[in-house]
Amino acid sequence: MSTQRAPQYRRRLGLVAVAAATAVTLTACGGSDDSDRGKDGKSGAQASEAPKDLKVGQAGPAQEITRYDKTGKFSITPTKVTVGKPADLKELDDEKKYKGKKVAWIYVKAKLVGGSPVKQPMVMSNVNAETSDGSPATKFILIGALSSQPEDCVGNDGKRELGREDVWKKGEERTVCEPYLIPADATVKSVTYSQGFYKEPLKWALR
Repeated sequence: MSTQRAPQYRRRLGLVAVAAATAVTLTACGGSDDSDRGKDGKSGAQASEAPKDLKVGQAGPAQEITRYDKTGKFSITPTKVTVGKPADLKELDDEKKYKGKKVAWIYVKAKLVGGSPVKQPMVMSNVNAETSDGSPATKFILIGALSSQPEDCVGNDGKRELGREDVWKKGEERTVCEPYLIPADATVKSVTYSQGFYKEPLKWALR
């Protein structure tokens, strides 16, 4: 998502909704190309057993994320969820498609705590949410930006300015944020982070 909002993108935006699998079946790699997999062919993100009773604002166990053949260990901390209104989607001029839905903006603080510097780790690829009605959120891919997008939601790489490096260095911390689609009458119950096909996802309850 671009961090610069050109005026022409603030109205009649193109937007594609991508159905998200549940957190149990999401892949744990930072992207979909072959460079995101380790030498053994497995997903680049590995983790320990999921701790219980995490709350939004608490750091989870470090997660290994591999991207472009470089593996880093990232501390993952969901910090907040900002929920919009159904009316926010009217500017997309597709009432039938978005009827009964609204956008939830999920924020995650990520810090590279070990391993190698990683280019574009795409932390949010493994993030999802559970709603109050028991269904998973649906990831959004935005072309441009909704007018209702919060000013502090700056995308998957946490790049507020265009000149910022794509490479995360050890000790670097960024807040990343992306939009998700949820039912209009639901709330976000918890934020989840996939740990791969065979690991229980991490789960943070909203306070």
